Amino acid sequence: MKLGIITDVHEHIEFLDAALDQFRKECVDHIVVIGDLFETGERIEQTCQRLCDAGVVGVWGNHDYGLCQDVESETREKYSENVLEFMSSLKPRLELTGCHFMHNEPWLNPNDLEDLWYFGGPPTQLENLDRIFNSTQCQWMFAGHYHRWMLMSSARFHSWHGERPICLADDRYFVVVGALFEGNCAIFDTGTGELVPIRLHAT
Repeated sequence: MKLGIITDVHEHIEFLDAALDQFRKECVDHIVVIGDLFETGERIEQTCQRLCDAGVVGVWGNHDYGLCQDVESETREKYSENVLEFMSSLKPRLELTGCHFMHNEPWLNPNDLEDLWYFGGPPTQLENLDRIFNSTQCQWMFAGHYHRWMLMSSARFHSWHGERPICLADDRYFVVVGALFEGNCAIFDTGTGELVPIRLHAT
């Protein structure tokens, strides 16, 4: 199965259009968003409409939580039913064809706002690997949040930062995907384990 992956949209609809167009050309089977659609709210309507039209599934991020869970009446009055309906479709975490998707590191609790906003710096120590890989049995874990590319396998950190395609078939992996608002997205083939980072040009 071929998955189109985006994260940290932050209402950047120009790069979103470019990513969705690329996914259509590559005939991906599903598109997954790994949270942080929201930025200021000025273009959240257009963002949600594009994602809805493309049949995108995914998880919420720390910037999205107030539109996805325990939505206050004042917030409901501010945003359209279309926005609220799509944002409510986002999950705390998602498993799809051997892949685990969560906005932040998978050992954190995505239903806890403090955990969602957790930023202890990028995981760089071996103990970080233990808690990441012990948190799920999935072969592949994908996250956003850090606005950079990162790659870890069960025993080590890799000197890979989204500069080239890479095969992830021989181990378990945790991948942090580069932010869409900075022009990044990815395609992952669960059959071959090939991850292809894509550098976008805004339309």
